[in-house]
Amino acid sequence: MIINKSRTKIKPLQDEDIPLFAQWLNKEYIYKWLCPDGEEQKEAWLDEVNNKSGKYDFLKHFIVYHNDKKIGYCLYADCFYLKDLEEEGHDFEDLYGDVTEKNQTYEIGYLIGEEEYLSKGIGKLIIQLLEEEIIGLGGHEIAADPSEENVISIKALLSNGFKKKGDGDYRKRITIKITEQ
Repeated sequence: MIINKSRTKIKPLQDEDIPLFAQWLNKEYIYKWLCPDGEEQKEAWLDEVNNKSGKYDFLKHFIVYHNDKKIGYCLYADCFYLKDLEEEGHDFEDLYGDVTEKNQTYEIGYLIGEEEYLSKGIGKLIIQLLEEEIIGLGGHEIAADPSEENVISIKALLSNGFKKKGDGDYRKRITIKITEQ
């Protein structure tokens, strides 16, 4: 299988995508990273993507497509709002307490839900697509908080120019290249 960036897209998550996202969360290789504290954490993820209360309006959720097939999920969030969010198993204030402005630093997250797309470079492409979205918003930094044991995710981040700030804290400064015409 040849993975082509031009055939990989992210589109906003729709209500009809939530059952598929729930199926992906149940997969062992995803569950161990996204739900290490168990079913309560899985339910928190589903509550977040459903956003019935409006509490998560600052989060933007996407489905990843390759050749029009739904293969994964990703998100970004403005860390200015994320730092004040209290979540089971996360201390966002410790991670993002240094974020003092809106539209400055965005956290990203991603998963590949279809096994045949693992180890094909899709994670790296998802990061690039999210970076393009964040650049379009005028963001200046991208952050990710993978578990240090999630070596594959960390390699994808590092190959996209992220630097380790601390355990579970990887950042990339966005530099906009201006070309003269």
